[in-house]
Amino acid sequence: MPIRSYVKEGAFGPEMVAAMGAAFQDVCKTIEASGRSELTRETIAAKIIELARTGEADPVVLREMTLSEFGLSRLSKS
Repeated sequence: MPIRSYVKEGAFGPEMVAAMGAAFQDVCKTIEASGRSELTRETIAAKIIELARTGEADPVVLREMTLSEFGLSRLSKS
């Protein structure tokens, strides 16, 4: 499920939604690999959206900040 389903229509421009989507996919893969099943996609999306509201638009930074918030580091390098 893409992050778009968690974002209010018109809340962010297409470039920001694309950045959040890339971060969301990466974070979901990392969370899944870590076995942290208590972290739902909704929780992950909410954190990315919260961080994006501060103006962060870099998907790598969004990913790393989100993983850091959940106490995880990147498990594999892209």
